[in-house]
Amino acid sequence: MFDLYQAVGLFFLYAFLGWCVEVAFVAVTCGRVVNRGFLNGPVCPIYGFGMLGVLYLLRPVEENLLLLFLGGMVLASALELAGGWALNRLFHTRWWDYSNEPFNLGGYICLKFSLMWGLGTVMVVRLVHPALYDLFLWIPRRLGVGLEVVLTLIFLADLAATVVTVMGLERDLKELHELAGTLRRGSDMLTQKVGGAAQAADTRLDEGRLEWQLAKAEGREEWKRLRQEWEEMRRESRQELEERLAGLQARSDQLREKLLQHRTFGENRLLRAFPGMKRPERQPLLESLQEELSRRLRQKKG
Repeated sequence: MFDLYQAVGLFFLYAFLGWCVEVAFVAVTCGRVVNRGFLNGPVCPIYGFGMLGVLYLLRPVEENLLLLFLGGMVLASALELAGGWALNRLFHTRWWDYSNEPFNLGGYICLKFSLMWGLGTVMVVRLVHPALYDLFLWIPRRLGVGLEVVLTLIFLADLAATVVTVMGLERDLKELHELAGTLRRGSDMLTQKVGGAAQAADTRLDEGRLEWQLAKAEGREEWKRLRQEWEEMRRESRQELEERLAGLQARSDQLREKLLQHRTFGENRLLRAFPGMKRPERQPLLESLQEELSRRLRQKKG
């Protein structure tokens, strides 16, 4: 049906239109404009791949509205399911979650959006694509090939940059999580050294010792760090411990500000683009960051 030149061109066109739809949807439902794409650029690749699949596979039934609707619903939902699962496996993060929606499958897809995909497929195939395809064919092929080469290079560079950003976000969330645990254990240790609530502090310190022992029993690599940290805090004087905790708190504040400070690109953009992001091991931390980010956005808007 399409040669490589046409397929690549249509991919970028529909990836861009899909990004526009996502941005418009958030603007209408949330009252704010935000780059909703996984990538930094104005493209949502899942829309590009989805429409290519629809145009290739559903061509035999494009004259039958019911079959076109059902086929679009199934194909788009399958792609969203596969994309969500793959991103979760690659980055250990749920970038969207429909668990609160009725008739959802693993939180990756739900009936409401599947019906919207079916309706959208009918509208695009019957109304949008004919005009868009004619416009695409109007572009001189030599010019089109040059544009596609440039766009492909930008797309690949953006993909690489986004992967680096996601890895940086995971690294920062992990460090913040570890800092929170260290600060909690250090606070308990400090309570014991000061002498107030000694029994309660002893109990929590015993929990800290059990924590690294459990990590060792489970074969987790962090157990040596936890044990060393616990033993060092036991040996430190009150003043040394206070200075250590002050430094750790400053580092924690610095990391939080880095994640919360508004930027067009980087980790903060991902937090704004995916407010429903879930990371099981870091969920309380992630939720606190999202709450603070929402508060700042409301203040800025007000």
